[in-house]
Order: sequence, then structure tokens, then C-alpha cells
Amino acid sequence: MSAARSRSRYRPRRVRLRDGREVTIREIEAGDASEIVAAFERLSSESRYSRFMQHKKQLDAGILERGVHPRPGLDFVLVATAPASDGIDIVGAAQYVRAQADDDKVCEFAITVAEGWRGNGLATALMSRLLRRARRDGYEAIEGQVLASNASMLALAHALRFSAERAADEPSVVCVRRELQTDAQEHPARQDPASTKK
Repeated sequence: MSAARSRSRYRPRRVRLRDGREVTIREIEAGDASEIVAAFERLSSESRYSRFMQHKKQLDAGILERGVHPRPGLDFVLVATAPASDGIDIVGAAQYVRAQADDDKVCEFAITVAEGWRGNGLATALMSRLLRRARRDGYEAIEGQVLASNASMLALAHALRFSAERAADEPSVVCVRRELQTDAQEHPARQDPASTKK
């Protein structure tokens, strides 16, 4: 992975969703920590379980610290923000991290979209941009674990051409994976009905 790529910044983009609302998709910043905590607290217990695959009453300090300080060229986090009375709300986030410390070819993703912001193209907008960034950082594949009961996430993975198979040691989990470097003809706009404004 080149040093030039590891230092490159993501240019914020305004995206109009299918329901007409607009969000700004941008790279996470250290100052987003309090908004990330607030976004977590607004999630239902079911949404928290789907994201972390365990019941969480609060966001771990270590997870938060790593989330707002991704390692350049190794990890990356996108957030979707919307105007709020106190400034902004983070209504969606997608990230990847290196899957294994000794393997620089595969990264693992996670995505969360706030209740009230689902079903309008936001998850697709975040994931399609995350895929492009992972390829730019030199990863050859991206993978993740999804609860078998999470039909909407599995449908998104299918739409974005991930393969899927049940985890051998955990039948309630589906492992999804997509090759990146062999897919040079990706056209995310076909998958993402949201329009982008610069």
C-alpha cells in the first residue's frame, strides 16, 4: 500500500436519498466522538445486536477510540451526517479494518444506519463508496459477518455482488465476501439510486 494513498483524504459529498432527504458523506474525524456515542444511544437494542452480535448497553471506549482514529491505509470510516438542532446527527457509518494483522490483502467491514434512515439508499451509498476506498487502499477482498436473521443486510450484500455462506461454526451467522482487485468494472451508480452532489 503506497504512502500517497494512505495519506489521501476523502472529499465530502452531498447525497440525495430516495425520500428526498440529503446527507453529507465524509471521512470520520476525531471530533465526531460525541456524535458517534449519541448515534449509538439512539439505536434500538435489536440494531445494536445486529451490529455487534452481542447485547451492548454502551459503546466501549476502545471501540470508540479506534473508530475515530482509523489507521491511515489500513482502516477507514465513512459517516453520513444530517443537519440537527445542535449541529449535526450521524445517521449512518461504514468502516473497514484489516481482517488479520498478518494479512494485508483482506479487510473486514461493518455498517450501521440509524432507525428512520433505512430503506432509502443510504446503506448502498455508504457501502459502494467504502468498496472503492478499500480497493484504493490496496485490499484484494472485503468480508464481513452478518446475522442470518438480518435480511436487509443480506439483501444489500447480494445487490453489491458479495458471495455468502453460513459460518461453519455458527449457523446463525452468514459470512459474506467480495473480491475487489479483480472487479475493475464496478459501477456503484447502478446499485445506488441516490444522487450525488459535490
